Amino acid sequence: MIKIVTDSTSLITEEQATKYGITVIPLNVLIGDEVYKDGVTITGEELVNYIENNPDKAFPTTSQPAIGDFIQIYEDLTKDGSQVVSIHMTNILSGTVDTAQQAARMIGEDKVTVINSHTTDQNLGQEVLAAAKLAQDPATKLQDVVDRVNQIIDHSKLYIAVSTLKNLERGGRISRVKGMISKLFNLHVVLQLTDEELGVQAKGRGNKTLKKWVREYVESIKGQDLQFVGLSYTGSEEFPQFVKEQVQAEFPDVEVRIMYTSAIVSIHAGINACGMEFIFKS
Repeated sequence: MIKIVTDSTSLITEEQATKYGITVIPLNVLIGDEVYKDGVTITGEELVNYIENNPDKAFPTTSQPAIGDFIQIYEDLTKDGSQVVSIHMTNILSGTVDTAQQAARMIGEDKVTVINSHTTDQNLGQEVLAAAKLAQDPATKLQDVVDRVNQIIDHSKLYIAVSTLKNLERGGRISRVKGMISKLFNLHVVLQLTDEELGVQAKGRGNKTLKKWVREYVESIKGQDLQFVGLSYTGSEEFPQFVKEQVQAEFPDVEVRIMYTSAIVSIHAGINACGMEFIFKS
């Protein structure tokens, strides 16, 4: 039997986890001396509200689960002879996948296969759901699951529209954004998350910069075999609704899902941000 593990940034719901037998490990949010579990004791919306309403208080930070948590979960899941596929958010934003790999080596890499999704949020969730659905068939082989996840990774794009770079700076992620300098902190920016960096796609003053980029991007993918679009946001739902309208005007049959993002992503993205996640058919 093959069992699937992921982390809380995948936005896998409790219902999905139960239905498909997915184990979700929450990442940690630290506010002063308090530790919260992402998606369990704090949501993305609650986290953004805290940041916006407490500008003079401790800025939240994040941490990956302890290696002991991974070891315990892997031991529990493999004790009946099962194999585990553990799929986690990109190492560009978190050390979670590195910790999972360390734990897998201690348990035995013949028992636990760790995959760096090179993404996060709903794209990660789609990888996890595809793996879990395959794993429900007892005849499915481990390599089939790994290959399917890698297919989705290879056909996915993730862009992040942010209204401020202050949170990325505070969270220590701004150094990973090539070409960024302090004078850009008040600009609206579209970033692309790749295997290696957060790269700048567009920048300018005002929301019109973001909307212009969306129109141009949707135009650029016309005729492609688009399968899924996830829009994960913080703050107002106005911009993700705009993106949905633009996408569905060209791709009326494509599923477009709008969700509030995780507490972990909210910390870095800041208020009124939107992750735009595209998966193309492979």
